[in-house]
Amino acid sequence: MHEIGVLYEVVRSVENIAAQNKVEKVAAISLEVGELSGILPVFLERYYPIVVENSECLRDSKLLLDVIPGEAICNQCDTSFNVIKNEGYCPNCKSRDKTILGGSDFLIKEIVIYE
Repeated sequence: MHEIGVLYEVVRSVENIAAQNKVEKVAAISLEVGELSGILPVFLERYYPIVVENSECLRDSKLLLDVIPGEAICNQCDTSFNVIKNEGYCPNCKSRDKTILGGSDFLIKEIVIYE
C-alpha cells in the first residue's frame, strides 16, 4: 500500500509550493493517475483525509482525481487498445507485444487555492 507514501510526498510538495507562493489555504489538489502507474485511486481517496488532517494548509482541501486510461498500440497489427480492459493482450491479434502510449504517469495536475 504505497499510496500512503505517495500521498505524503504529494502533500509535502504542495505545502512547499504553497509556502513559496505565500498561500495559506489550499482548496483542492488535482492529480492525474494513470491506470498503468501502479497507484490505485481508491486508496488515494480513502487515505487522503488522514494524510492531510495535520496540515494547516490542506486540512479541509478536496482531492480531485483524473484517471488516465492505459493505452497501447500493438506492435504486430497496429491496433490501439486499452491495456487494462484487454488484460494486456491486443483485442485484434491477441499479441502481448505492445508499445505503451499513455496512462503510466502520476502527477500533480493543479493546485486550487481560495481567492
